[in-house]
Amino acid sequence: LGMGLANYFSRKSREATGKHEEIFGGEENEWLITYCKDVLKEKHYDYLVFGHRHLPIDFEINGSRYINLGDWIRYFTYAVLDGQQLSLLSRYPENESKIVRK
Repeated sequence: LGMGLANYFSRKSREATGKHEEIFGGEENEWLITYCKDVLKEKHYDYLVFGHRHLPIDFEINGSRYINLGDWIRYFTYAVLDGQQLSLLSRYPENESKIVRK
């Protein structure tokens, strides 16, 4: 019931605002990529991991990686850190082609 209500209100919000975050706007139009580039000017991080931008993204930026976790409702994506490498995966392998990668 809780997930059904969350989906309903999320869908209604997108319909009302016209916001559909499932489209990758390109490197120059993704504000989190711009933010990561600014942060990386000051200090190196191996990974910059974010949520909320429901599109799963694994994007290389100057030797670092911007990771957006996606969601568990549409893409079923999650990250795994094995102690050396971070991987962005989907619960369903057929969805992995929907992960934006560069």
